[in-house]
Amino acid sequence: MLLESGPKLLHPWQDEPIDYRCAAMRFSREPGQAAPGIVLPDRIARAAPRRRAEWLAGRRCASEALRLLTGQGACPGMASDRSPLWPVGIVGSISHSGDVAIAIAARAGACRGIGVDIERLMDGQGASEVASEALTPRERRRLGNDPFSVTLAFSAKESLFKALHPLLRRPISFQLSELVAWNGQGTARLRLVEGLSSEFPAGREIEARFARFGDLLLTRVLIPA
Repeated sequence: MLLESGPKLLHPWQDEPIDYRCAAMRFSREPGQAAPGIVLPDRIARAAPRRRAEWLAGRRCASEALRLLTGQGACPGMASDRSPLWPVGIVGSISHSGDVAIAIAARAGACRGIGVDIERLMDGQGASEVASEALTPRERRRLGNDPFSVTLAFSAKESLFKALHPLLRRPISFQLSELVAWNGQGTARLRLVEGLSSEFPAGREIEARFARFGDLLLTRVLIPA
């Protein structure tokens, strides 16, 4: 069970291909005091309390994931595009949904990019609204407005974008990839609809992992070294 007392180590999947650390926590809507070693950027310090709270929780999780991975915690900075700035030699990702934050960190020698996303399972109306924006026409025909399928597709794409960001350094539309398969063991596949680079051409498939925790769905995508 995740508590507001601080980030906890999370093991969502077994037999992972690389060594990484994942930490998660529940947090209050009120930001409170920043943890030692975490300094709010001006943009965040001026933000609404809810935004400050989720930013702080995400950075606390990131610092704990780094401590567990390297023995030394550190707070990732924030780039001009608001993505985390990880220490040299580290790749990672941060996500939050509702009152839960999560972060994942790996050594750059183990993978070139890693993305994590956490979402609350959508209801029928939410799935319908998201499907119209985030799914390709082919996905909409295949998945319809099924809440679990739409949540999985949306979350897996978010994880994919975060994993590719260190390599491409540009925004990626939801329409550029689609969920093509998943199974009961927590493995899914995304296919690129359009080419993103010579390394990531149209048709390339990328694996995603997913796990459900109550009404939360967690996804992870990594780009091998």
